[in-house]
Amino acid sequence: MLSIGHLKTIYGNEETLIILITRLYFDKQSVGEVNDFLEKEEINWLLFYKLVQLNDIRGFVYEIVITSNISIDQSVFNALKKDTVGIILFGKYQLQLLNHLSQQFSNLGIRVINYKGVRFANRYYRSLSMRESADIDFLIKKDDLSKLRECLLSNDFISTYDVSEHQIGFLKKYQRELSLKSPKDKLGINCSVELQWKLVENYFGKFYEYDFLAKHLTHDSNGTISMALSPTYDFLCIASHHLIREPLLKFKYLIDLACIIDKSGKNLNWEEIAAGFKRYKFSPFLWSGVNALEEIVGIKIPLSEKPAIKYHLFSFMKAKNDRENLFKKIKLIGLKLDFTERIKFKVKAYSWLLVPNTNDLSLTDKPAWAIPLIIPTKSFKLFYSFLFNKR
Repeated sequence: MLSIGHLKTIYGNEETLIILITRLYFDKQSVGEVNDFLEKEEINWLLFYKLVQLNDIRGFVYEIVITSNISIDQSVFNALKKDTVGIILFGKYQLQLLNHLSQQFSNLGIRVINYKGVRFANRYYRSLSMRESADIDFLIKKDDLSKLRECLLSNDFISTYDVSEHQIGFLKKYQRELSLKSPKDKLGINCSVELQWKLVENYFGKFYEYDFLAKHLTHDSNGTISMALSPTYDFLCIASHHLIREPLLKFKYLIDLACIIDKSGKNLNWEEIAAGFKRYKFSPFLWSGVNALEEIVGIKIPLSEKPAIKYHLFSFMKAKNDRENLFKKIKLIGLKLDFTERIKFKVKAYSWLLVPNTNDLSLTDKPAWAIPLIIPTKSFKLFYSFLFNKR
């Protein structure tokens, strides 16, 4: 674990404070050391709050500040307190929605896998308020997409992008998810529900899929199969997003990984995890995450092989548009690869921009055979957006 002095040579005081607060949660730093840091160092509290907000850790920081009696700026404390109330309300809404959908899908005889989100928080965090969640993610069997979509639509969900039924086949082959928005409740709260049949985009290559992971679903106390995976495969699922698709883009992702390790202990099969990443040629992403967990959080990982692959924290900043955000992610992913693999990946990722996505499909109701004709139009739009910096 890096010393406070070492952290200060890499990160600003605000980022270092976030790291120290995180270590408090996992008992890797003492309250006295954190308060001593606050007394000696100058903190830009506006920047601190902005970092906490951007990294989706407002409830997490607030709860630790409360329980550990850490003295922070009063205006920031008040803002975090108010934010946490909203996080709790939203979390309760999501949990109720998740349970409702679980019953609906069960009535259809369809088994889905829920990962990340509010159920992850309930399972691995000390309280629901400590983890912010924007949507509900289901990993599904590809063939169940139409039935699940119909089920949600019949429950007054609205398609984020209005994809026609005859376009679903193309969507399942070339994209990874379909998003729908839940109806608002009495308080005006709603959220997105993501139906995903792949954990990573096609340009990444292959990774674990539903048919394999479904074999590792856990059982509830009454013996029925739940939507939750056993810890080893839960880790693999969440790592597909936190370490591969968006490698530690937000600090919340590092905390998520640390929480599942801290809570699961010996129930995590690290040999299986390392073998899975190696099988699909994603080992550098795992080693990068392992190094961050050990050096930043202070959690030791029981693996003998730990190549010194670099990690990059606090990389997330609000982008002007989706394209800029995507390019930032592609660049961040490329940093984990050697020169040759980096070039190959970037060529595949940028080429994939031309493949019609859910937004493109929603703009036309032409027959399925006409979908490839979208590519020339999309190419022109992308070229235009580059020239004039449009979304």
